[in-house]
Amino acid sequence: MPAIPLAQLPLRPSTLLIFQKRGFSTVKEVEEAKANGGISNLSEELGLSLAQTAVLVREIKSASASTETQGSTALSLLQSRKQRSIITFSKSVDNMLGGGISLGELTEVCGLPGAGKTQLAMQLCVNSSIPEMVGGVCGQAIYIDTEGSFSPERCRSMAQALVKHVQKSSKNKKLPDWFEFDAILNGIHVFRVYDEATQVAVMHSLPQYLEKHQQSPRPIRLIVLDSIAFHYRSTTSDYLGRTKSLSDTASLLSDIGSKYNTAVVVINHMTTKINGGISQVVPALGESWAHAVTTRLILASDEQTIRTCRLVKSPHKAYAVAQCEVRECGIRDAMTADQQNQDRKRQRVHA
Repeated sequence: MPAIPLAQLPLRPSTLLIFQKRGFSTVKEVEEAKANGGISNLSEELGLSLAQTAVLVREIKSASASTETQGSTALSLLQSRKQRSIITFSKSVDNMLGGGISLGELTEVCGLPGAGKTQLAMQLCVNSSIPEMVGGVCGQAIYIDTEGSFSPERCRSMAQALVKHVQKSSKNKKLPDWFEFDAILNGIHVFRVYDEATQVAVMHSLPQYLEKHQQSPRPIRLIVLDSIAFHYRSTTSDYLGRTKSLSDTASLLSDIGSKYNTAVVVINHMTTKINGGISQVVPALGESWAHAVTTRLILASDEQTIRTCRLVKSPHKAYAVAQCEVRECGIRDAMTADQQNQDRKRQRVHA
């Protein structure tokens, strides 16, 4: 890291003053303090909270990057798009998305309670381990759990179904020796966070965590934040502060996804908005957050197991609707009436 003087960066005067008063004069000194003891060590040296320190570190990183900006050609950007996605295991949803959840992008999944958001998130974590020889990304996943929704038991049943499906559909291929459900579960790294400050600290530690796994045969290929809204909606912080923090979070996650070729999936709640005396249910966190995400999906529950998935924002695809189903084995295509009848007959035979 070059010893760029902080005074030469386009920082706010208040930010520059905070660091200079504590004896920091270069970017390298700030990075070394953070590397030696993490962001908590730096926050102690600055005499600030973890959340405040994380915002300042993000400002310095952004300012440093702005001094080294390099452009890309349209051809190189087009070629970078030609990469595998993480499938959902619902062909209709995957086709709607152009193959699945794109690597390197920030995807938001919204929906009311019970819509299947967490089910989809856990299915993606399991699917991130699918070997490359059968069209997967052969990676690991990080699951940041803010609500206590993550279920290892549910992931185990999904992983068992995945291994069984892949083994059955690729009989003529030699699958990796590690491809068993326990190895899949061992590749899902869960971080349980209980407040906004811890959430911010965990997200700012992600680059270091990803770097550690970057040279692994199975690098981190998915980050799930379930959910982004929980701690922000329960906090007493002011609106402007929350908006700034959300903006920093979106920028950080987008940068991580792009730099490490990792899919970032953020779960969001729905809220009621009154417009002209008419109420409507919309994704939470407002317009500024909505503009920050690359792709937005809205899940809704039609029946006990059927889910409708709407693609309402995407730079690559038009608005579309697809259906999927939550089954014991995980997320799958919604069965037709004939398929449902056949399934009932099979269940009666095995009963």
